[in-house]
Amino acid sequence: MIKSKVYLEIIEGPYKGRRYDFAEQDTFLIGRASDCTLCIKEDKALSRHHFLLEINQASVLIRDLGSLNGTRVNGHLIYNGRKKDNAPAPPPKVLYDGDRIQTGNTIMKLHINYPAVCIECGQHIAPEKRRACEFLNGKFLCDSCRETDVDMAVPNEYQKTARASKLKMSLRQHERAEEHPGKVLEEMLRDFLQAHGQSDEEPMIQGYRDLTVLGEGGYGVVYKARRVCDDEIVAIKTMLQTRKPEKRKLLLFEREKEILSQLDHPNIVRSKSVGVWNNIHFIEMEYVSGGSLWDLMEYGKRKVHLVTAVPLILEMLEGLAYAHEVEVVVTSESGKTKQRGIVHRDLKPSNVLLGDQDNSVTAKLSDFGLAKAFGAAGCTQGVLSRTGTTCGSPIYMAPEHLTNYKYVKAATDVFEIAATIFYMLTGQPIRPTRPGQEPFRSVVEEKPRRLQDFLSDCPQDFGDAMDRALAYDETERFQNGREFLNALKAIFL
Repeated sequence: MIKSKVYLEIIEGPYKGRRYDFAEQDTFLIGRASDCTLCIKEDKALSRHHFLLEINQASVLIRDLGSLNGTRVNGHLIYNGRKKDNAPAPPPKVLYDGDRIQTGNTIMKLHINYPAVCIECGQHIAPEKRRACEFLNGKFLCDSCRETDVDMAVPNEYQKTARASKLKMSLRQHERAEEHPGKVLEEMLRDFLQAHGQSDEEPMIQGYRDLTVLGEGGYGVVYKARRVCDDEIVAIKTMLQTRKPEKRKLLLFEREKEILSQLDHPNIVRSKSVGVWNNIHFIEMEYVSGGSLWDLMEYGKRKVHLVTAVPLILEMLEGLAYAHEVEVVVTSESGKTKQRGIVHRDLKPSNVLLGDQDNSVTAKLSDFGLAKAFGAAGCTQGVLSRTGTTCGSPIYMAPEHLTNYKYVKAATDVFEIAATIFYMLTGQPIRPTRPGQEPFRSVVEEKPRRLQDFLSDCPQDFGDAMDRALAYDETERFQNGREFLNALKAIFL
């Protein structure tokens, strides 16, 4: 049994004495609604969906979901729910060991028992120094290494006799990394090249050359590259990583990578290998030349006509059906075991790539399991996909992503691919968006809209199938990609 290193203790309120343990990545939704992870109907000061915790190892974030009475951390209000303006929702707040969270009459205390270790030199940090040494996402940098980072001047004798052998982030870059990870990563790579006297045309990642930027995502930068060993063109997805991850985290990352490498289908982008270069994780993937569905939609400004969309929709579902049925081998501490079915967890237009060959376009699902894989390696702050990047995941997200994160099933992917199809055909998200509204609140409080109301030429049976795929209750949906695919084949073929 995995020993929990993070737990939440209720110290005041109706459920005083209860304890909730988190042994792995998870979300924890608190409020008065029955679908909350912790439903406290007795506390009338709570909103239906009051706040959300995101737990990813030692990193714990709290988001107030636009509650009427707000949420306090250690006595300080983190959100004023009674404001009348349309100011954007505040970003999530990082929590620390011992923090107290108060909502209405309920007070909770957070316990984080992970050891505090400097991720540069490995030195243990005493409990009383943790807050002073924390620099990003619950990670720590000791006083000595922090001084090294601040002092960016390089002595003349060092410039004459040696060159930088590894990438290091300055404190300024640490501060910017959360909002602009790709830009910070490019800065680091450029600095490394200059330190080695290389031009922009020379390799930026060992084993690859001719790297050109394809795009920036929530975790890092995607490059088109040529593999040195055989001259094959591939895509390199880099993930911004703050220093060296723990060995245990790397083992989790390797396990997820092992699963990804076994997916082999023409409608899924193949993940070929992973590596680490100067503390930056990357994964080598099949290069797909036609861009993404999001590009085809001109970043959400253009709808795709039903006649053009149907072949792509069926191909997307072919790939999803395969993933939900495939049998893969997983290595764990107890040995190798077989697992049937892989859940994507983050389907959206930017994760549907379009292969363009011989005047034919093929839809390919990308990034299967990458959110989970890189989260396991400690490369992400929370467990949910980042907002504000490309097209933003919350507008496609199934409600159980917040209410039952650890146990999301194939039916969750059905919802999210249907939400992608909805946007593809209508140019509109499945839920209405309001200025200043916390985007994650709409996931659990706004029911999906009907395709027939936005698509004038929508066949009735197709609209009915979409309604079922987008059912708020996951038990009422198609239970996997194959069921959804067969329903649409019966309509369109």
